Amino acid sequence: MITKARFIQSFAIPRLLRAQWWIGIISLMFFSLGLATAGLGAEIAVKGQDLEGSVVGFTAEGVAFETVYGKGAVVIPWADVERLKSDKEFVILYGEEEIVIGRAWGLEDGKLLVGESPEKATEIPVEQIYRSLTREKYETSRLEALRVHYRYWNANFDLAFSYTDASTETNAFAVGLEFERKKEPTELFLGAYYRYATTQTQGEERVKNEDRIFGRGRLDYTLSERLFSFAAVSAERDEIQQIRFRTDPNVGLGYRFVKRENLVISGRTGPGYVYQKYFDGQTNDYFTILFGGDLDAKLPYGSKLRIRVEYLPAVDDWTDNYLVRGALDFTVPIIGWLDFKFTILDIYNSQPPPGTLRNSFTTTAGLSFRF
Repeated sequence: MITKARFIQSFAIPRLLRAQWWIGIISLMFFSLGLATAGLGAEIAVKGQDLEGSVVGFTAEGVAFETVYGKGAVVIPWADVERLKSDKEFVILYGEEEIVIGRAWGLEDGKLLVGESPEKATEIPVEQIYRSLTREKYETSRLEALRVHYRYWNANFDLAFSYTDASTETNAFAVGLEFERKKEPTELFLGAYYRYATTQTQGEERVKNEDRIFGRGRLDYTLSERLFSFAAVSAERDEIQQIRFRTDPNVGLGYRFVKRENLVISGRTGPGYVYQKYFDGQTNDYFTILFGGDLDAKLPYGSKLRIRVEYLPAVDDWTDNYLVRGALDFTVPIIGWLDFKFTILDIYNSQPPPGTLRNSFTTTAGLSFRF
């Protein structure tokens, strides 16, 4: 006779065996998964020390690496890297037009190994690396795909607007579009801008106090590490200053007095021509010798400072007939592709049209969208 206790036990034992069987299967799955992914982790050894974290990018200077000890990436120089392997796939641009996609498998004789596997890896000279990004970012962002296709181009669209409604109502609007292409030995810059502003006091008519459109372009050609040639031109129309059209093409030579990764200071000079036509029909044109200076600085937290100064005197009247132009751009990243941008533009004309001032000074602050 089967007792109640044996009856219960007859069911409990198989159930216990089944539970142990499933635990074993699950443990084996996790163990197998661990073996399969053990080789997918990021590895990097620097001066005999293994670092914990993740590889986030590659540059000609070194490996961008995020450690588990804090936030933000640090760039480890290639000379300090002894062993390297990434856990993610990267899209790496290098050389003139070359591109390779895959994981990083190591570093041999100054060459980064990138590909599907160590056996199929492409050897990339580290000094030829132009840019890198993760494969996931490349495949999910149309903007990043365009940046890969036009690797040497950068662009930004600037927008600023202000409005005041009090005893005096003011409106101000500014927009700008800039393109820049850097590929040795050339550097090309193109920019177009428009600014408009009005003011209205209670009981009076609205007054327009700014209506200006202008553009500029410049092409530099590197002749040596510090010496370069250039060709530049600008065009402007300013209703407030009564300038129907102004242009000043010039060519010449420049020299980079300071050339560092985060700071470039240069000067340039050469012959040119200034042509100004005013709304009253008068003109002021003359041959000139340009004296210009440029400063480009990369500041902490990704901010940038750019300063341009130009002095264009008449060859036959240096003291009384000249044009001085200065511009300053200060950019601070906000998030992703969005920046805050502060701009100063100052133009001094020693012989202005009748009824206008010699100096024109404008500041704007707004958003800049990077492409």
